[in-house]
Amino acid sequence: MKKKSVSEQIESFGVIPVIRASSSEEARFAAEAVRSGGVPIVEITMTVPGALQVISGLAKTMPQLLLGAGTVLNKKMARQRADAGAQFLVSPGFDAGMVATAKSSNLSS
Repeated sequence: MKKKSVSEQIESFGVIPVIRASSSEEARFAAEAVRSGGVPIVEITMTVPGALQVISGLAKTMPQLLLGAGTVLNKKMARQRADAGAQFLVSPGFDAGMVATAKSSNLSS
């Protein structure tokens, strides 16, 4: 999905549910429940055990879900999240390397 489309979807929906869970199974369940409830966007935080595997699995099984990765702090983390299937990134602060990686991966950050 192109960066502009991701940004437009986030803006038009107006909310991004943040998934924080104590297990990867709970995170998958929560993401599926959010999508089933009509919300097409979720952010998986890196506090979820196995967060990268959750993102990768959701990207493969729920391609209609706009999938984000949270708590991205640097370019290495940005690359890992993009490779796992995240379509946008959320960061608590600015890191030029992370932004450059997101841009080169055509992600929204």
